[in-house]
Amino acid sequence: MINHKVLIATYYWPPSGGPGVHRYLKFAKYLFDFEIEPIVLTVKNPTYPFRDESLTSEIPKKLKVYKSKTIEPFQIYAKLKSNKPENIKPTVEIESDSFIASVGSWIRANFFIPDARAGWVLAARPQAERLVKQQNIQTVITTGPPHSFHFIGKHLQKKFGIRWLADFRDPWTQVYYNKILPRTYVADKIDEILEKSILNKADEVIAVTPSQAGNYRKIFERDYHVITNGFDPEDFKHNGIKNKQSSSILIRHIGNIRVAAVPEMFLKAVKALENTIDMKVEFIGDNNPRLEKLIKKFQLQNTVFLKEYQPHKIATKKMTESDILVLYVPDVDDIRHHIPGKLFEYIGSGRPVLMLGPVDGDSAAILEEQEAGIACDVNDIDAIKKGLKKLIEQKSSTVRPVDLENHPYSTIQLTESLSRLILAESEHHHKKVVKV
Repeated sequence: MINHKVLIATYYWPPSGGPGVHRYLKFAKYLFDFEIEPIVLTVKNPTYPFRDESLTSEIPKKLKVYKSKTIEPFQIYAKLKSNKPENIKPTVEIESDSFIASVGSWIRANFFIPDARAGWVLAARPQAERLVKQQNIQTVITTGPPHSFHFIGKHLQKKFGIRWLADFRDPWTQVYYNKILPRTYVADKIDEILEKSILNKADEVIAVTPSQAGNYRKIFERDYHVITNGFDPEDFKHNGIKNKQSSSILIRHIGNIRVAAVPEMFLKAVKALENTIDMKVEFIGDNNPRLEKLIKKFQLQNTVFLKEYQPHKIATKKMTESDILVLYVPDVDDIRHHIPGKLFEYIGSGRPVLMLGPVDGDSAAILEEQEAGIACDVNDIDAIKKGLKKLIEQKSSTVRPVDLENHPYSTIQLTESLSRLILAESEHHHKKVVKV
């Protein structure tokens, strides 16, 4: 029996691909089991960096999804930067290989604040208001990035007094690519003011990692909830399938490689071990051009292969068919808090993980907690070689068993935490799911 309705405002929704869509697609799927009806408000004419048509089949048939057209300034930016705007990613590859690209990056950094999706907010207000009144919605959740979407929650809270949960999948002003954007002092300050206004006004703020919550506390002092990303048990029903019989070790990185996450030392480690270990390395996803250049530079064309982005269902299957999975945390300052969403799916797959990133960060802590792999400093080639050798020695012909539904990082368990937060009475805000 449904006793509560929640409006979820999100940019990334099927047929969007990539990591941004999975969090609330899965939450919306399981909230019904906790007597909560989710209602989704999203964008009618989006510019997605990736499309995954297969995800549309995962939208529950009983889920109501409403779409509002947007004035998309990102499309203007994309046209300035490329003659193929559909290929430009909103996280912006900072590679000024032309004057137009440099101008486009500067405009995106200094005029589209907080982000290049902000045009949707004004266009979506009327429909959001109608939904609150017609559907008797009691709670609104806004999820970012794009962080401009939080202003829908702020507006609805002010107009109707409804409870508003602001969900932060990534940092806002502290996100790693902001540090390499050509931003002015004024743009930075405006962004900081907008960020603080959301952190101040939201009834509840959700972060996806403990360190991220701690960083937000430094920006604005308040209580924060931590609800991590996770994996959907239904995506890993094929767990336990035997790997194909081969003496070659299959090592895969599944996900996108950005300019700040090109694993040069990992490639050097592979080169050093190439003649002593029979292995094949695949990077499956949208890969920064520098990765291909390094593969050629180190003459790894017979060992390391680039594969195109795959639909989610195929990607999760490829996880369980691998011998070792590689996780790369971007090599930038203040990245300890960052936990790539695919780490949880790697855990769900049951395959051992070689993490390249801060060994004292949140991702490394989860790996250790789950006994799911080895963390190595991204620039320590000796540690990477040692980690690779150890995981190869531990190679198993079957997938490590995982209690999928009852796992703490199962989306079912995480949705239960979210449901408790949604159903918490506004006068009892001090009752936290997780205090940081």
